[in-house]
Amino acid sequence: MKKSSLEILAGTRGWQYPEWAGEFYPDDLPEDWRFSYYSNEFQTVLIPFDYLQRYEREEWVEWLDDAPKNFAFYVELAETAAWGKIEPYLEALGEQLRGIVVVIEKLPDVAALASLIKHAKSMAPVCIQSSGGKVSDRDMKTLQSCHAVNECWDGVDNAPAWNYGGAALVLRDSRDQNTPDVLRQIIEKGIEYAGNCEAIALFFTGDLPKIRDVRNARTITDLLI
Repeated sequence: MKKSSLEILAGTRGWQYPEWAGEFYPDDLPEDWRFSYYSNEFQTVLIPFDYLQRYEREEWVEWLDDAPKNFAFYVELAETAAWGKIEPYLEALGEQLRGIVVVIEKLPDVAALASLIKHAKSMAPVCIQSSGGKVSDRDMKTLQSCHAVNECWDGVDNAPAWNYGGAALVLRDSRDQNTPDVLRQIIEKGIEYAGNCEAIALFFTGDLPKIRDVRNARTITDLLI
């Protein structure tokens, strides 16, 4: 059963997938209208870090204007991100910026990473993700405890250790088996280990996230309320 104060959101990492045309987006829908279409069906999105290079800040402002007022934005940052360059993009999302994912491929300059996490936490709850398993479990636990941030969970490995408030994130690869039974188990385990978190955001990732996975997750969540 869902905790009364816990919000559960489902979406995808990004929304610009040409393969979705016809399956999700109408064939004649202009590319510029895709986000508006996406945000009117789903609750949240994880904006990939490379969108910082692909889109101007003005376009981020347009996304905010197009989205429902309760739509939740999460943003992915690389460990080497320069805060001065990315801060204006995050500010554009205002109060609808609900969380930030800091992706760590390897432990870089620790002081620079600590500075990035500190700045990010001043704007939204932060989760950290180890990319490709290059950061040891011990180092990840140290990062979590030193900076009071949660670690993203893939829904496969050990149960998440979401010891801190704010947001908890599940980054689920759409190439994995995502049957309704599997998704129900992931969501139920997430609820069990949510602790003091205010929200769980489940994002489907990979080269081509599947629309049916998001829809199934939404249906299961509704049933668990």
